[in-house]
Amino acid sequence: MGYEPQHFTAPDGTRMVVLTADEFERLRELAEDAEDVIAATLQLERLRQGEGGMPGEVLAFILNDEMSPIGAWRKYRGLSQAELAAKVGCSQVWLSKIESGASRGAAKLRRAIATALEAPLWSIEDD
Repeated sequence: MGYEPQHFTAPDGTRMVVLTADEFERLRELAEDAEDVIAATLQLERLRQGEGGMPGEVLAFILNDEMSPIGAWRKYRGLSQAELAAKVGCSQVWLSKIESGASRGAAKLRRAIATALEAPLWSIEDD
């Protein structure tokens, strides 16, 4: 580290620390890395519990073709929007809104979509 951070107490009693910008960035990057490790650990646990994963082809559609997760799974399964909509019991227009992110759709419908696509529910979520 090579320096001693400054400590002080703000007027409201909050203890504060002054860091160099480089040290702040290093700590921020470490925090982001920790979040990635936590996310990967949670995903591994889901896989161990049999939840399933995402084929590389689906991920490629999302990353390279900038498709939504539902659109990528639909393409991977070789389904049109109309075919998927019929399977889940909604209109093609409504499915299009959900797939594009214009609407979220009810949780029950999102589960039906995941089931029809034979995809883990987490994998069709945008967030």
